[in-house]
Amino acid sequence: MPHGGLGLYIVETEFLFGLRTDDKWHKQVSKIIEFHKNRKIEPLFSCASAFLEVGVVLQAHGFPAEQIEDVLFLMKQKMAEANIVEVELNSDDIIRLYELLRQYDIEYFDAMQAAVALGRKATLITNDEVFKQIGIKTISFQELIKNG
Repeated sequence: MPHGGLGLYIVETEFLFGLRTDDKWHKQVSKIIEFHKNRKIEPLFSCASAFLEVGVVLQAHGFPAEQIEDVLFLMKQKMAEANIVEVELNSDDIIRLYELLRQYDIEYFDAMQAAVALGRKATLITNDEVFKQIGIKTISFQELIKNG
């Protein structure tokens, strides 16, 4: 079970980047997906907000739209193959995002990921400490692997 006894895990942006074989988190992400497929951990979910952040990050690094589209498509395909279901981003998430930005000195997409997790009473699978600092339930890749 995730920290706090919640049964919903949501992966965020670094997990998506970890799908790439040259990413520093690839081995851990692959192990988490293996655990998910073998039902050794709670079901995994993703959110469109993580895909949106990936696109913005790649665009900021000068990648052309065609390449970003390809990357996002491949990430979505890998998530679907792993049976990781996508939760929808909704207007309540956007309102909560701005509430978090008002309350905390955090980045826009961190607030968005946090808003999605809060709205679903979920645990974020992340190595980013910023979420713990604002009271979001988290579990790191390593913790999840160790507990799986």
